[in-house]
Amino acid sequence: MNRKQGRILLIISLVVNLLLVGKIMIDSSETELSYAISGYQGNLEEELIEVINNTKEELNIAIYNLDNKNIVEAISAAAERGVSIKIIADGENTENKDSKKIFDELEALNIPVKINTDEKMHIKLTISDNQTVVTGSFNYTKDSAEDNQEVLLTVSDTELALAMNDTYNEMWESGELVE
Repeated sequence: MNRKQGRILLIISLVVNLLLVGKIMIDSSETELSYAISGYQGNLEEELIEVINNTKEELNIAIYNLDNKNIVEAISAAAERGVSIKIIADGENTENKDSKKIFDELEALNIPVKINTDEKMHIKLTISDNQTVVTGSFNYTKDSAEDNQEVLLTVSDTELALAMNDTYNEMWESGELVE
């Protein structure tokens, strides 16, 4: 097992500990984990928006569904302050009434959006500045923020973020997505 695989395994094994304290510092210079669970720990929407608001250069998002106006406002504000943003989304969900309008608004801000039309794109992933990864079951929707039981995991780890961003960019360039 190489160093990167060992580090990823360590991160995964520590997720269980998150349920007890909400945040774990592995090495303050390398990795910080935090989580939110609807109704129990933290606020999923606020934690995601905080990551988006703190993004300075690059924000890559792969999301199954997006209709939460607060999250869209944070993404739009990031674009307006010069953050480079790319979004991969599920084909079916970009065509529903609420999401279609939102994706049209994002594209009007020159945010490139690619659509997965071949299969259900069920990923929930945000990568900020090649330093922070946000993932979990949380769709970026009003229902997920207000009605559903969801989990959001935030990992601040440059090595993990770089590796996941490489995979994201591979997906982006794959030719399997439609603009």
